[in-house]
Amino acid sequence: MTITSLTGRRTPLVAHYHVTTPMFLGGADSNACADKIRLPSFKGVLRFWWRALNWGRIYQACQQDKNKALECLHREEGLLFGHGAGGEDKKGCQAAFRLRISGDTSRKGKTVIRGINYLLGQGLTSKNKPEGYLESGTDFIVTCYQGKGISENQLEQLEQALLCLGLLGGLGARSRKGLGSLSIQELSGGMHAAPRDKEEFIAAINRLLAGAHRVTAEPPYSAFSSQSRIDISAGKKSAMDLLCEYDGTLHGYRTWQTEKPNFEDDHDWAYSVANGKQVEVLPRRAVFGLPHNYFLSKAGEKVDVNASSGRRATPLLAHVHQFENGTCLLVQSLLRSDFLHDKETVNVSSGRASKTIQLPANVNWSVLHQFMNQFRERETIHGQ
Repeated sequence: MTITSLTGRRTPLVAHYHVTTPMFLGGADSNACADKIRLPSFKGVLRFWWRALNWGRIYQACQQDKNKALECLHREEGLLFGHGAGGEDKKGCQAAFRLRISGDTSRKGKTVIRGINYLLGQGLTSKNKPEGYLESGTDFIVTCYQGKGISENQLEQLEQALLCLGLLGGLGARSRKGLGSLSIQELSGGMHAAPRDKEEFIAAINRLLAGAHRVTAEPPYSAFSSQSRIDISAGKKSAMDLLCEYDGTLHGYRTWQTEKPNFEDDHDWAYSVANGKQVEVLPRRAVFGLPHNYFLSKAGEKVDVNASSGRRATPLLAHVHQFENGTCLLVQSLLRSDFLHDKETVNVSSGRASKTIQLPANVNWSVLHQFMNQFRERETIHGQ
């Protein structure tokens, strides 16, 4: 239901976000750090959460036909968010709403970030250099003005996407790893409100995902279904302490160089490839995303594991949520879906081997569930 003012004009949706963790957001020149929150970047992640939330509804409406559902989703997305010329009508379409960012207190970081070396070591920064990120602890407001032709259903979907982004998502590079987490503080102009504590957070997630259990097949892209899982993994710490806990747990789980390595078989697999031996399966850690490459120090050899399309983002999303009263939660969302499209393969190669091996994209999803289970205080609030 749309809220209308006394003048008969629709009240805009207004969402207040808090930047909970350091954000690595590219500017108009992608090689430089942005000075402020960029509207195109925000609209891009808003599209992502709209798709994630609406796949189940559209899939059911299309009698569980994936191809028809994808066509319908693309059409609905274009009508809401706008699209360029092309498609069936050969014409472009403006978005059914207009966004404006205000109250942006973003500031560039001036100190070296400590305690998350594993996350920062994945190509984000140079060692011991502070530049290139926006500090946490800042805020901005997004106002959504509805166009004349926007429907009640579209408006509700837009509000849900604004909320979901502020409960589970973030902005910028490595936002799926918990960097650039956005925590919604206030939401007005519609039927939803920002949660004020853990109990309200869980209730909000349950409302947003009320129909997800009806979708039993893996979605073709990152979206909610019966196979999704959301955990509150930790709490009772500051936002940065929770991100440090996530960093340490992820590093400890993924590395094989420990007293009790979890993935020694992956290490042996990489040496088999480097030595020219035939392999039939992917390394287990490939499920964390591609590329998944190895440098074998003893052999001085590199083994590359890439999707034929070049990249597959991790299906496991981390988010550090901060409520208005300052309390924080570490939240993880596993959005299980087709790991790669039907015609895609995983290409495995090394400098020593003379040819590239093509393997089917069969991954072990239990590896991600086992990682989520590493957090002793975890509480699963969606899925199993």
